[in-house]
Amino acid sequence: MQKIWINGKLVSPDKAKISVFDRGFMYGDGLFETMRSYAGRVFKFDRHLDRLFRSLDVIKMDHDYSKKYLYDAVYKTLKANRLSSAYIKLAITRGEGRFGISHKDKFRPNVVITAKDFEGYPDWMFDAGLNACITGLQNEGSVISGIKTLNYLPYILARFDAKDMGFDEAILTNTKGYVTEAATSNIFIVKNGILITPSLKSGILQGITRGVVIEIAKGLKISVKEKLVSRRELLGADEIFLTNSLAEVLPVTKVDSKCIGRGQVGDITKLLRISYQKAVIRELLL
Repeated sequence: MQKIWINGKLVSPDKAKISVFDRGFMYGDGLFETMRSYAGRVFKFDRHLDRLFRSLDVIKMDHDYSKKYLYDAVYKTLKANRLSSAYIKLAITRGEGRFGISHKDKFRPNVVITAKDFEGYPDWMFDAGLNACITGLQNEGSVISGIKTLNYLPYILARFDAKDMGFDEAILTNTKGYVTEAATSNIFIVKNGILITPSLKSGILQGITRGVVIEIAKGLKISVKEKLVSRRELLGADEIFLTNSLAEVLPVTKVDSKCIGRGQVGDITKLLRISYQKAVIRELLL
């Protein structure tokens, strides 16, 4: 039976309960990290925890957790569920409070860790690439634009809109019309051999996989630019791909039903996907 780690205890799903007055449920007042394990080990775990703790400071959440405490909790969850290749979600809410958004209450944060077997994405996504559309708005000026909060509605609705229109994924833009990211991924384009990704000032999440891919590309002597990316640049790209911890490097071959480049998965995309997988092997499996 599945075990869920909740506030220091491993319990069955029917025992994993949090008050309906929890501020994560009431107001989306919390954070999360999504991670992937390979052979029982979490890739770039330290970077995920660093980002989580930076985000805790941004939302002014008082807590007494250490990185080691959460590190150990995740591995206890993996062990209890006998998982090797796993999808892991670590969520922290501000805890239970009164009605209203008063900051005067003394909160006790709730921490929930869930993990399940990760079977991977369908092969066709990597062979043929996704057909994405430009839809959804992201506020680059918001204090939470660059962190993983439980306020996920802009991304959920963008994905709904894309699916309703027959597309696989949504690509959002900010209030100035620049490309930001996909519903659950950072985005990269390739133009004339140069790898380009929206800069942090676009209002994007500083993705862990995004950072790894940038490092890998530089190591391969591929020129990398972080900049504001227009719709025109996106649609005129030679290649497009998305990155996140679960999918790794996921190609996009159409945007708004327009073929990108030759309408096939590009060579640099293929190279970076293979190189990313090699980086995982070097760090976790050798």
